[in-house]
Amino acid sequence: MFHSPARRRRSLTFLTAAGLLALTACGSPAGNSPGGTASAAESPAALPKVAAVPEVQALVPEKYKSSGTLIFATNAPYAPLEFFKDDNKTLTGFDIDLGNAIAETMGLKARWENISFDSIIPGLQAGKYDVGMAGFSIEHERLDAMDFVSYYLSGGGFLIKKGSGIEVNAFDQLCGYRVAVQKGVSQVEAVTEASATCTKNGKKPITILQIPDQNVVVLTLQSGRADIAVGDKPQVEYAAAHSGNAMCVISTYQTSHSIAGMAVPKGNTPLLKALQASVNSLIKSGGYAEVAKAWGTGVAVEGATLSGDYEKVSAPWGVGPDGTVIESKIFTDPDEIKAGHTYYFQPVTKGCA
Repeated sequence: MFHSPARRRRSLTFLTAAGLLALTACGSPAGNSPGGTASAAESPAALPKVAAVPEVQALVPEKYKSSGTLIFATNAPYAPLEFFKDDNKTLTGFDIDLGNAIAETMGLKARWENISFDSIIPGLQAGKYDVGMAGFSIEHERLDAMDFVSYYLSGGGFLIKKGSGIEVNAFDQLCGYRVAVQKGVSQVEAVTEASATCTKNGKKPITILQIPDQNVVVLTLQSGRADIAVGDKPQVEYAAAHSGNAMCVISTYQTSHSIAGMAVPKGNTPLLKALQASVNSLIKSGGYAEVAKAWGTGVAVEGATLSGDYEKVSAPWGVGPDGTVIESKIFTDPDEIKAGHTYYFQPVTKGCA
């Protein structure tokens, strides 16, 4: 589905209506935080400070040791991975906390640059930043431009208003519904293909509402102008959890490309190995699990199940059930990831519709 290295795998940013209105009214445009650089914020849980790990430090290239800094490029707002605190300039989120911890195990300090998503890969290639950490899925096409170090599993989901009576757990079940989706993201192609199938089978097409501003997508659902919103799994689950019980995720899915990674310019093998060692060190120490638990990202969900086929696909990537990352991997060869997508849909959530 991803025919351009710059196209997002990630899609919607969902917050409460009040939070969205505040962002719309006074938030900086995506890619422009005040001053260009945003400081890292505290997580919602009190996380212990991470110490430098000698085995990881030994792998850090001298270039980064000399500067003492690892420069991350990200793209907020995109809760719960990266978004702004109430001061509208301090970054917080799963990526931010994990990136800070990664830098600390390497004996470095993280510096975050919030820029437009489309600028991250070119900026990395130009040497402006060291690492891209912004919900990148590891794609066949992207591996032509970047190398990756895996660190969490994403997937997608269908968000509805609670009690709407809508029960869907596949794209081909969206026939006749009004579906809100952010313009230019992967789900647009999935919904478009599904709509064509609906028409071919004599059913009503999907009314696809493509919205440029990801903050407005959820408002479209909340206002009743859409029946369903489609987005990446961490975002729709975060939206439901912060909606005051007004919305819920009717079902989620994984794809053969749901594994997400930190982007690194092609050929920087020493940095790749240092990042991989850092993530695996945090997994071993429990630091990764603490950060993931604080944000509800990349951790097993009680009662959730995936098909056996998906587990067979995900196991070679070092990914456990429903988002747990049990081992970080390095990806450099496009042939490691096949083009195209296979979807693994989970059952409809009981008590949601």
